[in-house]
Amino acid sequence: MNTLYLECYSGISGDMVAGALIDLGVDKDFLHSQLQTIPLAPFEMETQKVDKQGIAAVSFQIRTSRPAAEYVHEHSHGHSHEHQHTHTGRRLGDIEKIIDASKISDKAKKTAKKIFSSLAKGEGFVHQLPPEQVRFQEVGGDDSILDVAAVAVCLDFLQIDRVICSTLYEGSGFTKCHHGLTPVPAPCTLHLVQSASIPVKITENKGEMITPTGAAIAAALTDSFVLPSDFTIDKTGIGAGKKKFAHPNILRAMIISTTTGGREDEICILKTAVDDSTPEQLAYCHARLMEKGAADAYFTPVYMKKNRPAYELTILCKPELEQTITETVFQETTAIGLRKAFAKRNIMAREITPVQIDGRTVDCKVCTYGRIKKYYVEYESAAKAARMAGESLEETYRKVYAKIHQLSKMQDY
Repeated sequence: MNTLYLECYSGISGDMVAGALIDLGVDKDFLHSQLQTIPLAPFEMETQKVDKQGIAAVSFQIRTSRPAAEYVHEHSHGHSHEHQHTHTGRRLGDIEKIIDASKISDKAKKTAKKIFSSLAKGEGFVHQLPPEQVRFQEVGGDDSILDVAAVAVCLDFLQIDRVICSTLYEGSGFTKCHHGLTPVPAPCTLHLVQSASIPVKITENKGEMITPTGAAIAAALTDSFVLPSDFTIDKTGIGAGKKKFAHPNILRAMIISTTTGGREDEICILKTAVDDSTPEQLAYCHARLMEKGAADAYFTPVYMKKNRPAYELTILCKPELEQTITETVFQETTAIGLRKAFAKRNIMAREITPVQIDGRTVDCKVCTYGRIKKYYVEYESAAKAARMAGESLEETYRKVYAKIHQLSKMQDY
């Protein structure tokens, strides 16, 4: 598993992330050829090594002849004539179509669309509009689309499986935007870091350090904001920021490995007791929680005041999903309050490995933590194999574990 750590002590922006990833070893010619498949106006991609107060960093910049998207469409007014109106700014659907029409990998497309979806939710909250109705201004321009696509292509090139992000450092005061001056953090940025529970530190630097695109990258892609207690650094890349501060304006990206074979992260624990929801409601709520990304959810029988039997609902989720999970509980049950806590946890590294038995393939989960290694047969895969052979599930499990024992002796695992 390739884990990327982003050290954002000078904030974060799309071009800084792209520069740092290129410095990690992304082939620039490959990146340029991939971006050229995106149906946008002609552009130039410039990457160069720059000096940031004694530190060499990669500057990434897209130069395009059409930085803002303009669309002309007609409105019928019902009084015997029509008008053409030019509207500035693409909608989320427009950008998704542009991304889908490109020839970048499916994984990169998914990543890019996930980042823009996060941006749309942030802008939608600020302007009180559904995400699909938001018209992007600066972040809907060709250069911004190419910045996000560049990050997505780079992550896929480096085969990044997991992203850890540091606290995001931000400046203060005001910054310029499409509407004029706006306070720092910008409203969209503020909502993104709030909704994803991203830790933020306000510095004395004047001006914006976290761009909305940078905040969306952190909100959409980060798996944890807690580094493992022990790790090794395999490679480092440094991206350059455009502004000048008292400190080097850089973003460091590191590919790290945990020394234990597992990892440490933080989990959010949410609990509530429910005594007046039907079994059907509770079952539906459980299904919705898992769909929303909960790591686990379970019910425990309890007795409440007046000795009424009830169920305590416990949910484990990533900290950035806290708000989404909370809204789901309030929507699908009669609960009116949730207790929450945050805890660190150690997790064994996991890998799915196929095992061949009698010409059939059964997936097994291999879990490691230092010298400890465990093997688990994946139920759905084993059940399918058992039905194919017309044998009992127990017999299939026995054959798989026998094969695992044989292979582990041969040190194939």
